[in-house]
Amino acid sequence: MLCTMTDTMQGFLCLKLLPGFLTLPLYQFSTCMRVLAGGGGQDYLKVHFAESWNEMHHLLIMEELGGNDWWFDRFLAQHIAIFYYIMTVLMYAISPRMAYHFSECVESHAFETYDKFIKVQGEELKKMPAPEVAVNYYTGDDLYLFDEFQTSRVPNSRRPKIENLYDVFVNIRDDEAEHCKTMKACQTHGNLRSPHSYAEDDDGSVCALEADCEGIVDCIKKSVTSNPAKVK
Repeated sequence: MLCTMTDTMQGFLCLKLLPGFLTLPLYQFSTCMRVLAGGGGQDYLKVHFAESWNEMHHLLIMEELGGNDWWFDRFLAQHIAIFYYIMTVLMYAISPRMAYHFSECVESHAFETYDKFIKVQGEELKKMPAPEVAVNYYTGDDLYLFDEFQTSRVPNSRRPKIENLYDVFVNIRDDEAEHCKTMKACQTHGNLRSPHSYAEDDDGSVCALEADCEGIVDCIKKSVTSNPAKVK
């Protein structure tokens, strides 16, 4: 396991690394959709951008808490992120479902890590002030992107209250749970939809994403089945 929690604040080292390598790979889904799927679906691109925006703010919160003070922390997080990015791009090229499932597992592990940290350090965290960047992100006037990545929720249904550092970590943990749900929804092609798009449609119909192929494996299958005369 990458993250081994302890009964001391040393467990915070793991939490400093998590946002660093979770932020960059989320951009790869948008990249792959543009290249492999002819631009991808509008809802998918919007949701993935909102997810990366959320993870970026997790990273900014950790940096404000001193997460970028040690060069080794920055070195480790950056290189893990690069490796994770390349690996998930290759996985997406082969099978988007496999890449999304892998990301779901990573997000699930992140949720469990934050949850354990909160349970161990909860009382100490309640005595600490919330970083300004966390207050601005979770309680700002414009929470459109905050609602956008939470595909299992109706917009405006979650409005966090940030009074201390404990509240910050609780909300980061809950964000990871929402990422898990989104990654799971992505595993069924055409199943993901922007939370805001439901309010825009009068008939409430679900918009399914159509693409020529979902990955290298799917493209090969379709090229063979669609051109049987060429296969001898």
